[in-house]
Amino acid sequence: MTDREKAGALARQVGMDFGAALTVALAYIGDRLGIFKALAQGNPATTTQLSERTALNERYLREWASTMAAAGYIEYDPRNETFSMSREQVQVLVEDRNIVSMAGTFQYAVACYRQISKLTEAFKHGGGVPFADFAPEIVEAIERMFQGGYETWVAQQWIPALPDIDQRLRAGGDAAEVGCGAGQCLIPVALAYPKSRFLGYDVDTTSITRAREKAARAGASDHVTFQQVAAETLPADGRFDLVMAFNCIHDMANPRGALAGIRRALKPGGALMWSEADASDRLEDNLNPRGRSFYAASTMHCMTVSLAQGGEGLGVVVGERRAREMANEAGFSKFERLAVENPFHQIFVARP
Repeated sequence: MTDREKAGALARQVGMDFGAALTVALAYIGDRLGIFKALAQGNPATTTQLSERTALNERYLREWASTMAAAGYIEYDPRNETFSMSREQVQVLVEDRNIVSMAGTFQYAVACYRQISKLTEAFKHGGGVPFADFAPEIVEAIERMFQGGYETWVAQQWIPALPDIDQRLRAGGDAAEVGCGAGQCLIPVALAYPKSRFLGYDVDTTSITRAREKAARAGASDHVTFQQVAAETLPADGRFDLVMAFNCIHDMANPRGALAGIRRALKPGGALMWSEADASDRLEDNLNPRGRSFYAASTMHCMTVSLAQGGEGLGVVVGERRAREMANEAGFSKFERLAVENPFHQIFVARP
């Protein structure tokens, strides 16, 4: 017999998820049209005043703002019928270079929504959706999602946790990042270690173009360059003191080949620093809201872009046990999980 309480609880959960899915789409519109920014930069406003600030239709703004207030994304004052944003809401929804910034997730989700018809065909026939089909929007989304954290953590916490590597880079070493995207990590690291030389590698044309433009704007082009090269084909010349691979190994068509290529590119005593989402290898440990986000992103983006290349389709959830096995298979002799606390990432270090 059906448990009516369980069925009712599930129905309520589906209803909440339905509202959340539509809220994400509307929040994307608010982000793209600058509505959140207009609220953040001004005094509390009625939707008529907000329409004047943004030159957008008042009726749509009224319904949009009602949605965002119900979601807790903005504030509503019923006495004056005005909307505003708290400092915390601004940090999460407007300030891209904040570690709690989440606006890029709206952009990421909508980029995935746009591929649903192709993903449906992949469910039927196999294969996947190529990364280029998500671009250019998903390149910017990933940059926005990760940049604030990378700027805060990598050069200030993660690399200094390896004193020998930190010393090499301060003195003037060579480092690289595979899967570098738009340079959201490598450029801040290069600026933090101005005596060293940095190479960014990615297979995506849009990402490399965006990274080169950002490096020029940051005044870092003299010691950070970007090349469209797959990780498994890195020069096997032992040139690098450090190779970084942040949130990308699981996306690759050949993640094991990429790790082997990184090992061959490292100097004696060099290190691979590799991050993955902070999750367990065991599904039963990930049956929670974080796990839901990881597996959903994997299905809609990370896994499918690998399968589109005839790849392994490793999936976004790579725990410490699996990472250790892959590093050993690639020929690394030492492996550890870096002893740093982080709300999103687990950081592995492997040495030849």
